[in-house]
Amino acid sequence: MLFPAISGGRFWFKKPTFVAAGIQLEFPDNNQARKLLQTITTIPERKRTGWLLESANVDVVVLPEYSLDGEPTESLKEWCRTNQKFLIVGGKQPLGDTNYYNTAFVISTNGEVVFRQVKSVPIQFFKDGLPAPEQKVWDSPWGKIGICICYDLSYTGVTDALVRQGSQMLIVPTMDVADWGPHQHELHARIAPVRAAEYGIPIFRVASSGISQGVDRSGGVQASAPFPGEGEAIFFGARIGEKGSVPPDRLLARLCVFITGLFVLRPFAVTLYRKKLVKA
Repeated sequence: MLFPAISGGRFWFKKPTFVAAGIQLEFPDNNQARKLLQTITTIPERKRTGWLLESANVDVVVLPEYSLDGEPTESLKEWCRTNQKFLIVGGKQPLGDTNYYNTAFVISTNGEVVFRQVKSVPIQFFKDGLPAPEQKVWDSPWGKIGICICYDLSYTGVTDALVRQGSQMLIVPTMDVADWGPHQHELHARIAPVRAAEYGIPIFRVASSGISQGVDRSGGVQASAPFPGEGEAIFFGARIGEKGSVPPDRLLARLCVFITGLFVLRPFAVTLYRKKLVKA
């Protein structure tokens, strides 16, 4: 939540416990990604506003879905060791000769892959890998962070499972191809604020060509990067606190379906009862 206080005519915000940065990249080569990563190891002064007013250090850098055509390279691992940054990057985990898992890899400051999450709901009619065999929460140094990939955020069956495991924040590497146009990007950007407000946890969503978003736990967009925006950077400060909660409408929806079913079946039951009375 946001707690402003007036001091000397300026607004001050409670300092975030976690700062993330992201770069919008669409199918970059390794050199392009490495070069742009060097530009976001710290927060530029022009970006230090609002929640980031007193922050300079970046804890985690996020690159979009499909930033890599395979698993993390030694070059990226070396970058993490040199700059002492965690990196979450979208890539592919090979599965046999022809299949793969669309995966978000977490590389630690030691240059090791310490966590990975596969996309749970690959896009229909696309070559988007196989569905995730399981979902887990990353037990990060800042708290429990759930990672879902792009389309996953649209499915409560995916995000509810992460929240039930104790997620205090969601990070969402996303591929929204520039050719899909502004309407698709604007429509997709409506999902993250709704999910954040539903669960009461912050969400950091980094899209390949926009619209990237840093959303607070009340659903307010605190940071964004535009479409089209190849190479644009986004910085987001979050307060990772209490774990999220699944909204009650999940159970209420089932109850409503049950009650509706009773109303639908009632006429058939009455008809059968009357026929039995006539025969009697």
